[in-house]
Amino acid sequence: MTMTFLAVLYFICGPLVVVISIIGTIIYRRNRLKRSVNEPPFEFQKTDEVFIDPTTGIKQQVWFNPRNGERYYQNIEDKKN
Repeated sequence: MTMTFLAVLYFICGPLVVVISIIGTIIYRRNRLKRSVNEPPFEFQKTDEVFIDPTTGIKQQVWFNPRNGERYYQNIEDKKN
C-alpha cells in the first residue's frame, strides 16, 4: 500500500467514525425518551417511595422490577408547586 492510500484512508475513517458515533447517540437518546411515557412497564411493581426530583421539582413515584432490580420513576405532578 502506498502512503497516499493510507493517508486518504486515515482522513476518511476518522470523520466516518465520528459521524457514526453521533448518529448512534442521537438514535439511543431518541429511543430512551420514547420510553419515558409516564406509564410503568408491565412487570414493575409500585413501591411506597415518593420523592421530589431536585433538578426538576417534579414529584415522582418509584416502581421496581423484582426480576432485574431496575427502577422506573413515574411523574406524579407536571410542575413544581
